[in-house]
Amino acid sequence: MRLIVHIGFHKTASTYLQHLLNLNADALAARGVWYQRQPDYPAHHAAAWALLNGDASHLERMIADARAAGCGTAILSSEDLEGAIFNPGVAALIEAAAADAGVTTLEWHAAIREPGAYFESMCAQLAYHTYGDSLFMFTEVMKKGMLFVPEPQPGRDAVPYWFYCFDHFAYLSGFAAVPGRALFVHDYADRTPYPGWRMIDRLGVMDVLTNVPNEAGHNHRLAPEQVAQFYRDRVGEATGDAATWGMVSEAVDQSIAASQGTAPAYARAVGHHYADSYRMAVERFCRW
Repeated sequence: MRLIVHIGFHKTASTYLQHLLNLNADALAARGVWYQRQPDYPAHHAAAWALLNGDASHLERMIADARAAGCGTAILSSEDLEGAIFNPGVAALIEAAAADAGVTTLEWHAAIREPGAYFESMCAQLAYHTYGDSLFMFTEVMKKGMLFVPEPQPGRDAVPYWFYCFDHFAYLSGFAAVPGRALFVHDYADRTPYPGWRMIDRLGVMDVLTNVPNEAGHNHRLAPEQVAQFYRDRVGEATGDAATWGMVSEAVDQSIAASQGTAPAYARAVGHHYADSYRMAVERFCRW
């Protein structure tokens, strides 16, 4: 059996690809490709979060279901598995669980995006989900080539952490250096008919993906005013009571406006700083 592990990255049209696979799961299964259908959101986030916490049971069930359906290939897809690039234990757990389940071929697939555009998109995304101050993000990315967000959504069965990769060549080279590991990288700029399409083309099933996602399946960036409101809501939750919110609400609005207003300048700097790393990663790992 073959296992395809699609680890994102974030903001590289992973949501669209997951909707596409989920909508056409039956047709894919008829051609021997198993995409574990999800009833709500189409990504395998629950399996990914369990793996990030050291639990491979979701993946094991997925492989067993694929085999029971007579499929020779299974696809695991969650952009939250971008963390596997930075946490060697997660990748090792996936590889060990897959081997124990009878997987003989494991392919890792990652999509990367020009770092400046990635940074600006992530500023909006993190402000929506948690606390995404663009200056803090900028300094972290410039110092480390990546961004780490601990406990973005705490609680039982929730997201334990997020990682975001900007120094593509350095980190992907380290990941690919493990003996026997097969890494395939897709360039977000190679987006016709959609980013990451070559992963599907390798499987020879492009023709069965006839049900296409509607607009909700694209996960486009929200308008700045929507992002600002979500960020305001997150901070309001953290303050805990109306009296405290009254003390800080004006300052919060000023901080949000500053963060949004400066993000494009930081994005240009990030793009400039990691341009060579992005180019070298495309040249080395986008093997098509």
